[in-house]
Order: sequence, then structure tokens, then C-alpha cells
Amino acid sequence: MKRTVWITLITLALALAVCAGSNRFVTRFVDRARHLRTDAIEAMDEGEVQRAEQTLTELAEHLKQSEPWLEVLCEHEDLHQIKEQIIDAQASIEFGIEDDFYQAIYRFGERLEHIADVENVRLSNLY
Repeated sequence: MKRTVWITLITLALALAVCAGSNRFVTRFVDRARHLRTDAIEAMDEGEVQRAEQTLTELAEHLKQSEPWLEVLCEHEDLHQIKEQIIDAQASIEFGIEDDFYQAIYRFGERLEHIADVENVRLSNLY
């Protein structure tokens, strides 16, 4: 009986540690991506196209570095869509189409918030 209780408690502690670690990783990723997204928008608003392009490149690199763990923790379709939005925003800058840049970067933000909502640890996500 004691052994079963200890095994249960250890398993529960391990599960909580994994949940906390994965939540922290996703939260850090989302926070950094939000910051870079905001920087890119501000750069475009100020007419600094080159800085916006550099920020998007940094955002793409951040996603690439985080991708192995995000593939485990998030839905593949969500990751595919945020990659697609970054590519669309970069292409819009290259072609000089500001409206398309803003559409792509705002869709990226919406998808990023979706990831944050879905992956956030709360009671409704546990079942």
C-alpha cells in the first residue's frame, strides 16, 4: 500500500513538472514572438523597411530554433500557419506591398494568440 502511494505521488510530481516545463517553454516562445512582431510593426509604421525585414528574419530564426520542441508541444497545423504568415510578411516587404505585410503580421498575431490560449495550462485544457 505504501509503495503504491509513493509511486502515485512520484508520478503526479513528474507529470506536474512536465506540464510546468512545457507551459514555460511555450510561454517564453510566445512572449518573444509577440515582442518581435510588435517591433516589426513599429518599424514598418516608422518607414524603416530594412529594420522590419531584419526583425522578421529574427522572428523566423526564433521559430526555427524553438521548432523541435514546439512540434512536440503544439499542433502541427498551428506551427505551419505561423510559418506561412512570417513568409507572407517577408514576401510583402520584398515586393513593397505594405497592406499585405500588415495583413500577414496580424494573422500571425492571431495564430500566436491561439497557440498561447490552447497550450496554456488550465482546467478546461486538461480533459
